[in-house]
Parts: sequence; C-alpha cells; structure tokens
Amino acid sequence: MPGKIYYILLLLMFPFVVQSQNRIDQLILNKNYDKALVEINKEVTRNPSAALFLKKGLVYKNLQDYQNAVAAFAEGLTYEPNNISLLEETAESFSVLGNNQDAISFYKKAVDLDTTNLKLAGNLGRVYIKLKQYKPAYQVFSSVYAKDSSNVYWNKQLAFCAFRTFHREQAVDLYEKVLEANPRDHTSYVNLINCYNWKKEGNQIMAVIHKGLQEFPSDPDLLFEEATYLYRTKRYGPAMVRFEKYFEVEKQPDYQTMMDYGIATYFAGFEEKALDIFGELFNQNPNDPLVMYYQSLCYKKLKDFEKSEKLMKWAIEGSTPDYVAEMYHHLGQIYGQQRKFKESVKALEKAFEMNPDKVEVLFEIATTYEEFNSNKTLALNYYRIYLEEAGEAGKNTTYALERIEKLKEDLFFEE
Repeated sequence: MPGKIYYILLLLMFPFVVQSQNRIDQLILNKNYDKALVEINKEVTRNPSAALFLKKGLVYKNLQDYQNAVAAFAEGLTYEPNNISLLEETAESFSVLGNNQDAISFYKKAVDLDTTNLKLAGNLGRVYIKLKQYKPAYQVFSSVYAKDSSNVYWNKQLAFCAFRTFHREQAVDLYEKVLEANPRDHTSYVNLINCYNWKKEGNQIMAVIHKGLQEFPSDPDLLFEEATYLYRTKRYGPAMVRFEKYFEVEKQPDYQTMMDYGIATYFAGFEEKALDIFGELFNQNPNDPLVMYYQSLCYKKLKDFEKSEKLMKWAIEGSTPDYVAEMYHHLGQIYGQQRKFKESVKALEKAFEMNPDKVEVLFEIATTYEEFNSNKTLALNYYRIYLEEAGEAGKNTTYALERIEKLKEDLFFEE
C-alpha cells in the first residue's frame, strides 16, 4: 500500500516537474541565464538529477564561467557517471580552461562509451594536438578517417598529424584533397608547401603557391613562402623581387627576413642597394658579424678595399667559428687586391688552418707568393701542397702543374 501511494504521488508530481523543466528550457532558450539559474537551483533542491546539473553547467558555459560549469557537470556525473553529454561538456570546459590533460581523460571515457561518435573522437584528437601529442592524435584521426573519409575538417587534422609524425606522403595526399574540396582554406596552402621537400619538389611548391595566390592575391604568408623558396634555391634575383613584393604588404618584417633579403640582393648584383639593407640591420644589431661580413663583401665588390678590410676584421673578431674560415679567405683576397701580399698570405693560411677542406686557398697562397716574393721556392712548395691536398678534384690542377714546371725551369737556370 505505501508503494502504491508513492507511485500515485509521483504521478501527481510529474506534470509539475515537466512544467518546471519546460520553464527552465524556455529561459535558457531566451538567454535569460540569471533567472534560469535561480529556477535550476530551486529544482535541484527538490529533485536533483544529472539532467538538471547538465543544464546548470550549460548555463555557466554560456556565461563563459567555465570553472562553475565544470563543478556543475561534475555534480551531474555523481548521478550518472557514464552520461556521455556530461563527460563531453566537462572535457570541453576543461579544454577551454587550459586543463587539457584533464580534458583528455573525460573525452577518452566518452569515446570508449560511444565508439560511433566521431565528433567526440575528433574533439579528443584536437586536444592531443593542443598538447603536441601528435602520435595519439594521428591514431585518433586515422580511426575517424577509416569510418568517414569525406569530412574535410577531420581530414585536415589527419593531414597535420601525418606530417608531424613523418607520414609525409600521406600528409601531401590529404592536404591536396582538402584544398580540392575547399580551395579557400588558407592554412592548408601553407601546410602543404611545408610538406614538400624544397630540394626535390620545387615545381609542386611553386604550383601550390601560385594556386594559393589566385585565391588570396598579395597574401603575405604565400608571398613569404615564395620568396623564401627562391632564396633557398639560390635564385637570388627573383627572390629579391618577391621579398620586395612581400614588404609591400608586410610593413614590419622580422630581422632574419631582412637578412635573407639583403643576402639575395647582394648575390643578385645590387651591392649598393644591399649596403642600404645591411646598414638598417647594423643599426638594429651592431654586433651581428654576419651583417658586417656582407657589408665587407659589398665594399669588396665596389672596390672600396679599405672599408672592406675594416669590416671583415670586425666580422672575424665577433664571429662564430662556422664563418671564420670563409671570412679569412675573403680578407686574404681583400689584402691581395690592395697588394698587401704578406697580410694576404697570413689571412689565407689562417683560412686553411681553420678549414682544411678549403684546398683552393692553397692555390691562392701559391699564386700570391709567386707574384710578390722573389724566392719562387715558396710558391713552388705551395703548388705542390695544393696538388697533394686537392688531387684530381682540384679546380686549378692543370694550371698548378704548368706553373710547377715553369718554376722548376726558372730555378734551374738561376742556379
């Protein structure tokens, strides 16, 4: 009998519960969140449930109060620990708060409970990407792709993870399909360019850049990629032009980009223009040896050897070992141009000492000695050392052999 009474009371209360729920839903729909919270809290004291706490959490979420949203969802999970909606909302709120490790555990539980929910799996994959955990993200999106290969958004995530986990060919294939389906996807153009090997797939890189520029004319990112690719492949004239096009839309380029532009300009044969660029870089960083190095080279080309010498010395003093041998080589040539032969030989010897692979420096030492020193034995010895070090691969082997024979004859007659 008591059970029957309870059942009757429940039936009598049901319309009021439904009415209250409907009133709460209407308040939420009308974005009257403060009143909705008041009604939810009243109802929670009378009849707490997972559904009510879900609504409470959603209200806080709409107010961007994610801390209280998480608390409400957590309370709801005490009533229904396997409620997928509560698990998903908890995970999403944690992710917004930056608690991505916490978000993963809730997303994983939700995905395990509903393996057919690809949206949940996609969200889990996105959190892995935020944490730069690309291998599990790749596994998640590969699983999604196996079930639905038509979703462009998920395919884009898989392409990104494939590139990050060294599945390069798969990444290229996926990005190409993504762009075919959505040619206005700006990010995918840049990512696809980065997928290609710039040393081997230049035609593909340029094709993607030009296709992207058709969709986004004068886009700074694509112009930068084009200029950088031309610079890397030592097409300095076109690179200089594209850098200048890039600067038309990017008014505050970074230091390294200006450096690349200056180097491209120098190698394109515009030394005076390059000096202006390196002058600006020098003002920004007076202690950069690479700037002084290229300033010296510019003055060397312009035959202002006094300035060139001074700058190359400064560059050497402030440089790192990787550059020093090349700098001494140029300094030796600068001295030679000024007919400072003793200084030239010392600098060239220093260049070879710091980098024994620079065997052609030995040839330059030999020719320098031959030009200024009356004792031709020194020149003869350096030609011989050059032939021993360079072997058949030497660029000036034939000439060195001819000079050895000539010097030997001269020395014989002098005796």
